[in-house]
Amino acid sequence: MIKYFPYHELTANYFENNQQIWDFFSNTINKEAQLKEFKVNLLKNTYQFTKEGEPELFNKVAIAKEKLGLTVPVYLYQAQHAEEVNASVLYLNKEVYIIFSGRLLQLLSDDELLAVIGHELSHVLLYTQLNGKIEVADRIIYALANNAGSSPAHFESARLFKLYTEIFCDRGAYLVTGNYSAVIISLVKVVTGLTSVNADSYIKQAEEIFLADTQTKANGVSHPENFIRARAIWLWHSKGAEAEPEIKQMIQGYTSIDELDLFQQNQMSLITKELAQLLLKPNWMRTPHILALNQQYFNRTEINEQLSKEQLKLAITPLHPSLKDYFSYVLYDFSMADKELEDAPLGLCFSLAEELSLDEQFLNTVKREKKLTQKKVLALKKQALSVLEEL
Repeated sequence: MIKYFPYHELTANYFENNQQIWDFFSNTINKEAQLKEFKVNLLKNTYQFTKEGEPELFNKVAIAKEKLGLTVPVYLYQAQHAEEVNASVLYLNKEVYIIFSGRLLQLLSDDELLAVIGHELSHVLLYTQLNGKIEVADRIIYALANNAGSSPAHFESARLFKLYTEIFCDRGAYLVTGNYSAVIISLVKVVTGLTSVNADSYIKQAEEIFLADTQTKANGVSHPENFIRARAIWLWHSKGAEAEPEIKQMIQGYTSIDELDLFQQNQMSLITKELAQLLLKPNWMRTPHILALNQQYFNRTEINEQLSKEQLKLAITPLHPSLKDYFSYVLYDFSMADKELEDAPLGLCFSLAEELSLDEQFLNTVKREKKLTQKKVLALKKQALSVLEEL
């Protein structure tokens, strides 16, 4: 049986710890009323398929349910006046509604349609995992993604959660069909409207993209680019669990400062805190001006004498250049906070920058902020390190 991604659990646990939000979205009151209203609206705007009228279609549902271990009732509909080729699913009060739109049923072969049904039912399988917590987290994430007031980190978390969900459901489609080709062809047909697609050619196309740029990653809001999804299912088919690190790289990739999700934001905050603690280790750095700056970053001042520079270096080294630039500016802030210390803090920051693989970024930051030439900034570095050595 396929399992949720760690990102699903991380997100669910994060929001569960916010009791007020979690209680609001997990409240089951009025579910029956919601279901009744939804059914009426659905019947007004769709054509409902029946087992008697479409036995082959419902047979595919039965196959998918058996493969996925689902026992919930499933209802099928064709949307009216919808040109977009697509399929969607709603799981409400332990009932499943799959709505086809456009020419989807006419475009797909039997295996491809089975893959689409397997994909949609895999949403339900995902919702039932972790005792239903993922379904609650999904609704919270959906609300955040559609809220104009959400922070960039909230929006990015919603994007990643949904990307991982699509990859999970593609795996469900593969489990149902046992055919990676049907999964890939169905997803390409849905987006392009083509009547004929070669899955292996599309996989080669995806590989060429990654050969050209190893930092390629998903940028879509709710559905990853098709070449990402195709490559993900091919890697999982070829390597199984060994493919997970490579798939994670495709989804989350090389994260810039503008792409931090809630969890990466917390990680960067922790690194910032540890960097500040390193700067405050020397007693002479704990002046009122510098401590006041530290409190602008954090509510209180903490000194960790056991902090490892090597561990901090390991955390910083693989980061995106934009994040390294951010940390170099943190160093610069502390180096300029107390003019009475003259060049000693600057020397300390140059020294730490070298130890933490931030030397180039910090040198460029000082050069840019002080409007110095390369020669002059190197001279300033030498002078500041000399002052530090005399303390």
